[in-house]
Amino acid sequence: MKSVYRLSGFFFFGLGTLGIFLPLLPTVPLYLLAIILLSRASKRDIVRLKRIPFIGKRIYPYIKRSVKYIQSWNTRPQSLST
Repeated sequence: MKSVYRLSGFFFFGLGTLGIFLPLLPTVPLYLLAIILLSRASKRDIVRLKRIPFIGKRIYPYIKRSVKYIQSWNTRPQSLST
């Protein structure tokens, strides 16, 4: 299952990169989808995105912030009774 997340994450990251040059492809939603899928696969894949020249260092803070936000979705809701 992790390999499916990984392959689809890199696929959508590639489509997002094409969206920079092609005006019909939306860049940001494809990058967000890629981040969600890669965060499900492994942390190592996110570090790979950081190492991409020119782009990696600029998008890594956004990736880190969005992964923390996505992980907050995965937590169980706290009990209302105290």
